[in-house]
Amino acid sequence: MPQSKAFVLTNQQTEVGGSRHSSLTHFLDLVDACGLDLIVRTHCLDVDALSFYKLIFVDALHANNPTFFEQAIFKTSHKSKAVLFGVSTDNSHLEEIALRHGLRGVFYANDKLEITLKGIQQVLSGKTWFKRDTMEQVLHQLISETSKQSVINPLPNEQASSLTRREKMIVSLIGQGAQNKEIAQQLHISINTVKTHVYSIFRKTDCRNRVELIKWSLETNAIQRVQS
Repeated sequence: MPQSKAFVLTNQQTEVGGSRHSSLTHFLDLVDACGLDLIVRTHCLDVDALSFYKLIFVDALHANNPTFFEQAIFKTSHKSKAVLFGVSTDNSHLEEIALRHGLRGVFYANDKLEITLKGIQQVLSGKTWFKRDTMEQVLHQLISETSKQSVINPLPNEQASSLTRREKMIVSLIGQGAQNKEIAQQLHISINTVKTHVYSIFRKTDCRNRVELIKWSLETNAIQRVQS
Protein backbone atom coordinates (compact mmCIF):
# COMPACT_ATOMS: atom_id res chain seq x y z
CA MET A 1 0.00 0.00 0.00
CA PRO A 2 1.49 3.40 -1.00
CA GLN A 3 2.30 5.87 1.74
CA SER A 4 0.13 8.93 2.28
CA LYS A 5 1.94 12.11 1.35
CA ALA A 6 2.41 15.10 3.63
CA PHE A 7 3.61 18.55 2.57
CA VAL A 8 5.86 20.47 4.98
CA LEU A 9 6.18 24.25 4.65
CA THR A 10 9.15 25.70 6.55
CA ASN A 11 11.42 28.73 6.33
CA GLN A 12 14.29 26.64 7.64
CA GLN A 13 16.67 25.65 4.89
CA THR A 14 16.85 21.91 4.24
CA GLU A 15 19.00 19.88 1.91
CA VAL A 16 18.67 16.30 0.80
CA GLY A 17 21.23 14.27 2.67
CA GLY A 18 22.19 17.29 4.76
CA SER A 19 21.57 18.18 8.37
CA ARG A 20 18.45 20.02 9.39
CA HIS A 21 17.64 22.20 12.37
CA SER A 22 17.40 19.83 15.34
CA SER A 23 13.82 20.71 16.35
CA LEU A 24 12.66 20.44 12.74
CA THR A 25 14.46 17.12 12.33
CA HIS A 26 12.94 15.80 15.55
CA PHE A 27 9.37 16.62 14.51
CA LEU A 28 9.73 15.41 10.92
CA ASP A 29 11.25 12.14 12.10
CA LEU A 30 8.15 11.57 14.23
CA VAL A 31 5.86 12.33 11.29
CA ASP A 32 7.90 10.00 9.09
CA ALA A 33 7.62 7.28 11.75
CA CYS A 34 3.83 7.49 11.42
CA GLY A 35 4.08 6.34 7.80
CA LEU A 36 3.82 9.63 5.92
CA ASP A 37 5.89 10.34 2.83
CA LEU A 38 7.25 13.87 3.44
CA ILE A 39 7.90 16.59 0.89
CA VAL A 40 9.68 19.57 2.51
CA ARG A 41 9.69 22.96 0.80
CA THR A 42 10.40 26.60 1.72
CA HIS A 43 7.58 27.88 -0.48
CA CYS A 44 3.95 26.93 -0.83
CA LEU A 45 2.68 24.89 -3.76
CA ASP A 46 -0.28 25.91 -5.87
CA VAL A 47 -3.80 24.84 -4.94
CA ASP A 48 -3.98 21.94 -7.40
CA ALA A 49 -0.66 20.49 -6.21
CA LEU A 50 -1.76 20.66 -2.56
CA SER A 51 -4.76 18.44 -3.32
CA PHE A 52 -2.44 15.43 -3.56
CA TYR A 53 -1.38 15.70 0.10
CA LYS A 54 -3.20 14.18 3.04
CA LEU A 55 -1.79 16.68 5.54
CA ILE A 56 0.04 20.00 5.35
CA PHE A 57 2.46 20.82 8.17
CA VAL A 58 3.31 24.51 8.54
CA ASP A 59 6.36 25.56 10.57
CA ALA A 60 5.38 28.19 13.14
CA LEU A 61 8.97 29.31 13.78
CA HIS A 62 8.23 32.78 12.38
CA ALA A 63 4.62 32.97 13.51
CA ASN A 64 5.31 36.26 15.31
CA ASN A 65 5.17 37.90 11.91
CA PRO A 66 1.79 39.70 11.74
CA THR A 67 1.32 38.45 8.18
CA PHE A 68 1.83 34.80 9.11
CA PHE A 69 -1.83 33.86 8.62
CA GLU A 70 -1.94 35.83 5.36
CA GLN A 71 0.06 33.09 3.65
CA ALA A 72 -1.59 31.53 0.62
CA ILE A 73 -1.98 28.15 2.33
CA PHE A 74 -4.43 29.66 4.82
CA LYS A 75 -6.50 31.16 2.01
CA THR A 76 -7.19 27.92 0.16
CA SER A 77 -9.76 25.20 0.66
CA HIS A 78 -6.89 22.96 1.82
CA LYS A 79 -6.40 24.87 5.07
CA SER A 80 -8.52 22.23 6.82
CA LYS A 81 -5.60 19.83 6.22
CA ALA A 82 -3.05 22.25 7.69
CA VAL A 83 -1.32 21.68 11.03
CA LEU A 84 0.97 24.14 12.81
CA PHE A 85 4.08 22.70 14.43
CA GLY A 86 6.95 24.07 16.47
CA VAL A 87 4.67 26.53 18.25
CA SER A 88 6.31 28.22 21.24
CA THR A 89 4.45 28.24 24.54
CA ASP A 90 4.93 32.02 24.43
CA ASN A 91 2.69 32.01 21.35
CA SER A 92 -0.12 29.85 22.74
CA HIS A 93 -2.62 32.39 21.35
CA LEU A 94 -1.79 30.91 17.93
CA GLU A 95 -3.82 27.85 18.84
CA GLU A 96 -6.99 29.90 19.15
CA ILE A 97 -6.26 31.70 15.86
CA ALA A 98 -5.54 28.40 14.10
CA LEU A 99 -8.79 26.92 15.40
CA ARG A 100 -10.77 29.93 14.20
CA HIS A 101 -9.10 29.70 10.79
CA GLY A 102 -10.29 26.10 10.44
CA LEU A 103 -6.88 24.41 10.67
CA ARG A 104 -6.52 20.77 11.72
CA GLY A 105 -4.38 21.22 14.83
CA VAL A 106 -1.36 22.62 16.66
CA PHE A 107 1.84 21.01 17.99
CA TYR A 108 4.04 22.77 20.52
CA ALA A 109 7.82 22.73 20.35
CA ASN A 110 8.07 21.36 23.90
CA ASP A 111 5.44 18.62 23.52
CA LYS A 112 6.56 15.25 24.86
CA LEU A 113 7.27 12.45 22.39
CA GLU A 114 4.16 10.44 23.27
CA ILE A 115 1.94 13.52 23.03
CA THR A 116 3.29 14.42 19.59
CA LEU A 117 2.85 10.86 18.29
CA LYS A 118 -0.69 10.69 19.64
CA GLY A 119 -1.50 14.01 18.00
CA ILE A 120 -0.10 13.00 14.60
CA GLN A 121 -2.14 9.79 14.70
CA GLN A 122 -5.20 11.84 15.66
CA VAL A 123 -4.94 14.19 12.68
CA LEU A 124 -4.12 11.27 10.39
CA SER A 125 -7.44 9.70 11.37
CA GLY A 126 -9.26 12.86 10.31
CA LYS A 127 -9.70 14.40 13.76
CA THR A 128 -8.47 17.70 15.15
CA TRP A 129 -5.66 18.28 17.66
CA PHE A 130 -6.32 21.22 19.96
CA LYS A 131 -6.28 21.57 23.72
CA ARG A 132 -9.70 21.11 25.26
CA ASP A 133 -9.36 24.43 27.09
CA THR A 134 -8.80 26.19 23.78
CA MET A 135 -11.79 24.43 22.21
CA GLU A 136 -14.04 25.47 25.07
CA GLN A 137 -12.76 29.04 25.03
CA VAL A 138 -13.40 29.45 21.31
CA LEU A 139 -16.83 27.82 21.63
CA HIS A 140 -17.83 30.24 24.37
CA GLN A 141 -16.58 33.16 22.28
CA LEU A 142 -18.56 32.00 19.25
CA ILE A 143 -21.67 31.60 21.38
CA SER A 144 -21.20 35.09 22.79
CA GLU A 145 -20.60 36.58 19.33
CA THR A 146 -23.55 34.97 17.57
CA SER A 147 -26.22 34.07 20.13
CA LYS A 148 -27.84 37.53 20.19
CA GLN A 149 -28.03 37.65 16.39
CA SER A 150 -29.41 34.12 16.14
CA VAL A 151 -32.19 34.86 18.63
CA ILE A 152 -33.17 38.10 16.93
CA ASN A 153 -32.96 36.81 13.38
CA PRO A 154 -33.38 33.03 13.21
CA LEU A 155 -32.58 31.66 9.76
CA PRO A 156 -34.58 28.94 8.01
CA ASN A 157 -32.21 26.23 6.91
CA GLU A 158 -32.83 23.05 4.92
CA GLN A 159 -29.82 21.41 6.58
CA ALA A 160 -31.39 21.92 10.01
CA SER A 161 -34.68 20.40 8.87
CA SER A 162 -32.83 17.34 7.55
CA LEU A 163 -31.62 16.45 11.06
CA THR A 164 -33.58 13.92 13.07
CA ARG A 165 -34.84 14.87 16.52
CA ARG A 166 -32.11 12.73 18.11
CA GLU A 167 -29.47 14.47 16.00
CA LYS A 168 -30.84 17.87 17.03
CA MET A 169 -30.60 16.78 20.67
CA ILE A 170 -26.96 15.84 20.13
CA VAL A 171 -26.28 19.20 18.44
CA SER A 172 -27.79 20.90 21.48
CA LEU A 173 -25.59 18.90 23.88
CA ILE A 174 -22.48 19.61 21.80
CA GLY A 175 -23.40 23.29 22.02
CA GLN A 176 -23.26 22.95 25.79
CA GLY A 177 -19.73 21.54 25.56
CA ALA A 178 -20.63 17.87 26.08
CA GLN A 179 -18.19 15.25 24.82
CA ASN A 180 -19.24 11.91 23.27
CA LYS A 181 -19.06 10.01 26.56
CA GLU A 182 -21.25 12.57 28.32
CA ILE A 183 -23.75 12.56 25.44
CA ALA A 184 -23.92 8.76 25.54
CA GLN A 185 -24.61 8.78 29.28
CA GLN A 186 -27.29 11.45 29.05
CA LEU A 187 -29.12 9.85 26.11
CA HIS A 188 -28.56 6.28 27.36
CA ILE A 189 -26.89 5.13 24.14
CA SER A 190 -23.46 3.74 23.32
CA ILE A 191 -20.46 5.93 22.46
CA ASN A 192 -20.29 4.27 19.04
CA THR A 193 -23.90 5.26 18.41
CA VAL A 194 -23.05 8.83 19.39
CA LYS A 195 -20.10 8.81 16.97
CA THR A 196 -22.38 7.57 14.20
CA HIS A 197 -24.86 10.36 14.89
CA VAL A 198 -22.08 12.98 15.03
CA TYR A 199 -20.69 11.77 11.69
CA SER A 200 -24.19 12.02 10.18
CA ILE A 201 -24.62 15.52 11.61
CA PHE A 202 -21.29 16.70 10.17
CA ARG A 203 -22.25 15.26 6.77
CA LYS A 204 -25.69 16.88 6.74
CA THR A 205 -24.47 20.28 7.93
CA ASP A 206 -21.18 20.37 5.97
CA CYS A 207 -19.33 20.99 9.24
CA ARG A 208 -15.84 19.58 9.79
CA ASN A 209 -15.62 19.83 13.58
CA ARG A 210 -17.48 20.82 16.73
CA VAL A 211 -16.51 24.48 16.47
CA GLU A 212 -18.03 24.80 13.01
CA LEU A 213 -21.10 22.87 14.17
CA ILE A 214 -21.65 25.25 17.11
CA LYS A 215 -21.36 28.25 14.82
CA TRP A 216 -23.73 26.66 12.30
CA SER A 217 -26.30 25.76 14.96
CA LEU A 218 -26.32 29.27 16.35
CA GLU A 219 -26.57 30.90 12.93
CA THR A 220 -29.52 28.68 11.99
CA ASN A 221 -31.07 28.80 15.46
CA ALA A 222 -31.00 24.98 15.50
CA ILE A 223 -30.18 24.74 19.22
CA GLN A 224 -33.06 27.01 20.22
CA ARG A 225 -35.49 25.00 18.08
CA VAL A 226 -34.62 21.67 19.60
CA GLN A 227 -34.68 23.04 23.17
CA SER A 228 -38.09 24.66 22.74
